[in-house]
Amino acid sequence: MKKVLGLLLCATMLLGLMAGCTSSNGGNTTNNTSGNNTTTNNSTTTDDGGDTASAGTVAYLTPSLDVPFWRYVRHGIEDELSKNGLECVTYDSKDDANTQLSNAQDAITKQVDAIIISPTDSASCVSVLSAAEQAGVPVVICDIGTDSGEYVSFISTDNEAGAKAIGEYVASLLEPGTQVAQITLNQARINGVLRKEGFDAGIATNNLEDVDFRQMEKVNRSEGETYAQDLITAYPELGAIFCHSEDPTMGAVSALEAAGRTDVLVVGFDCSPEVVEAIQDGRVAGTSAQQSVVMGRSAAQAVVDYLAGNEVEKEIVLDTLLVTKDNIDELYDTLIEVALTEE
Repeated sequence: MKKVLGLLLCATMLLGLMAGCTSSNGGNTTNNTSGNNTTTNNSTTTDDGGDTASAGTVAYLTPSLDVPFWRYVRHGIEDELSKNGLECVTYDSKDDANTQLSNAQDAITKQVDAIIISPTDSASCVSVLSAAEQAGVPVVICDIGTDSGEYVSFISTDNEAGAKAIGEYVASLLEPGTQVAQITLNQARINGVLRKEGFDAGIATNNLEDVDFRQMEKVNRSEGETYAQDLITAYPELGAIFCHSEDPTMGAVSALEAAGRTDVLVVGFDCSPEVVEAIQDGRVAGTSAQQSVVMGRSAAQAVVDYLAGNEVEKEIVLDTLLVTKDNIDELYDTLIEVALTEE
C-alpha cells in the first residue's frame, strides 16, 4: 500500500518536542579503541560501530555524513526516535558499500532492535537486508531503494515527479531545441535513474535536447565542478545543467562563474542553506527540494510502529517542493523545517 504524504501532513509531523537521542554519557565527546566514536546531541555517531547496543537501540546506516542531505535525514531519525524513548546509533559508511555491510554486521552483532538504512546503492542493499533477515532484525529503508530483499517499510521521495517538475521549469525558461545536460547520481541507484528519466520527461514539454550526462560517485562539490567544466567544454551551446544533489549544484555554479558562462542555467535536486541563498541571488534557477527531515521522521516512526506491533505502511512516498526565485520567500520557513534542520 502506498501512502503519499503532502506538505500539509509534513507540517503536522513536525510538531513535537525537539530533543536528541538518549546516550549513556550525556552528550560528552568520548574516544575509545573501537574507532573514534563521538556522541553529539545525546546521540552516537560512529564510523565503525560504537559501544555495545543496549535495549531500545536503532542503528542508522547512512551513506555519508559529508553530504548535507544525509545530516538532515539523520536529524529527523534521531529526534523522532528520542521522542519515543529509543537510542539512535549512526554509522557513517563513507560512500562505500563494503563499509556499509560491515557496519550492518556490527550493528547486528551488538543486537540492535532495528536498522534504518539509506543504501550506498540499490544493489548492495540486498546483502544488508539478507544479513538482517537471517538475524531477525527488522529493517526500514530510507531513500534510494533496493533491488530486492525483505524490509518493513520503504520511505522515499517521488524522485521522478520531482525531477519532472524541475525539468518543466527549465523548459519554460528556454527555447525549443536548446541543449541541456545532467550531472547525475550513480545510475546503480534507483533514485538516480528516476531523476534522470523524470527530468527528460520534463524538458520534453518544450522539446529541449538532453545531450549528455555525467555520473557522480562521491556526490560532492568537486564532482559537480569538474563535470560542469567537462560539459560546457564539450557542448559550447549548452543552455542548462541539472545536478542531482545540492553540493554538486554549487560546484557547477563555481565552474560556470569561473568560465564566465552566465548564459547557462543551473538547477538542482535537494537543498541546502547555500542553495537557498544562490536561488535568492539568481545563481541557481531552482531546485526540487526533498523533505529530508520529514523523511527521517517517517522512517523512525515506521520502526516505532513495527516494534510496538502496529501496522506499518510498506511504502511511503513524499512530495518534493519546487523552489524558484519566484516562490523562495513564500516557502522559506517551511523549507527550513522540512528539509534543512540538522541539529
